[in-house]
Amino acid sequence: HDERPSEKEKRRRSDRQRRATPKRRNELATMMTTRCQVGLKGGKGVGLPRLNRSAAATRRGVAVNAKSGDTFPRDWLKRDNFPLIVGYLGWTIPSSIPVGSYEGASLFYRLNESIADQFSHFPTGPQVNDPFWIYMLTWHIGLFLTLTLAKIGYEGRKEGYFGPIGSDAKKISD
Repeated sequence: HDERPSEKEKRRRSDRQRRATPKRRNELATMMTTRCQVGLKGGKGVGLPRLNRSAAATRRGVAVNAKSGDTFPRDWLKRDNFPLIVGYLGWTIPSSIPVGSYEGASLFYRLNESIADQFSHFPTGPQVNDPFWIYMLTWHIGLFLTLTLAKIGYEGRKEGYFGPIGSDAKKISD
């Protein structure tokens, strides 16, 4: 029985050795020891590995510089209930208007009527071809679309995306 390594093992070893050259080991060590602090102001940060800029620049040809202090705004949701309430009313009121396609009833009425009908045989859910699904999907897609557009419009108006607001508009028109 011969104890010499096979050709396949020799190739595998040479590949491993080629990948772990001293220069590459140095880059990996630099990447693992260089850390940047990420966290809230005044708080203790979390250490994350950061690429060595010179190594990144030579490999990719592009170095990305981020301004220090620029972070994602913490109040990105802007918790203001006004656009949500107005959006809800802006969909519920029009969907309560009777139309001819629902035989003189409204979408909101038909949805509630089909919900009550489904409660009459409660443990069993609605069939696939039940009109409940059309009413439910139509009403909710309209609601969420209206809520989204109300939020976008309200915040955009507040931040001046749609032109000047109030007294600023009068100054420009004068």
